[in-house]
Amino acid sequence: MDRRKAIGGILAITGISFASYKGIRFFYGTSNRGKLNDHKSLIAELVDVIIPPTDTPGAKEANVQDYIIDFMEACSSNKEFNTFFNGLSDLQETTLSDYDTTFENCTITQKTALLKNLDTNSDPNSILTKIDTKIRGRSFFKILKTLTVEGYCTSEIGATQMLAYDRAPGKYIAITTLQPNQKAWATR
Repeated sequence: MDRRKAIGGILAITGISFASYKGIRFFYGTSNRGKLNDHKSLIAELVDVIIPPTDTPGAKEANVQDYIIDFMEACSSNKEFNTFFNGLSDLQETTLSDYDTTFENCTITQKTALLKNLDTNSDPNSILTKIDTKIRGRSFFKILKTLTVEGYCTSEIGATQMLAYDRAPGKYIAITTLQPNQKAWATR
């Protein structure tokens, strides 16, 4: 075997591997994993607008922001994580350009207006919305709403104070009638 051909082949394979790695990294972007804790106060304010405190504690008091950060860091795909991270950045930029302040310092009416603008899908059952979701994945706001509700209903505060949680339920009753203003059942 000729040494020059062997060394040239090794260098060629190394160059192709490096070029393909750079191309993949350029296409998918750099990873922002581990940086969501920098946006913890923003996420806390967002979940507090979605589930505000009333006669029961809100999502912020239930530490739903910690659940969202843990879920997005550990369980989400790269595509969904990047959508969520970029959505947070875009929301903060929009808030700065519209109100000259961060989202955390806005009034509740401004926060509500910003979130209503994010929820532009008026008909989630339309064929165009379903095609868009299939191609691009879930939107930032849909991810945020889903994780907020999941985190709140599975938290101790949400399960015990908002839902009717029974630690040791009795027998199984398949069909029950609900009383007026009765809380939904929680399983944890």
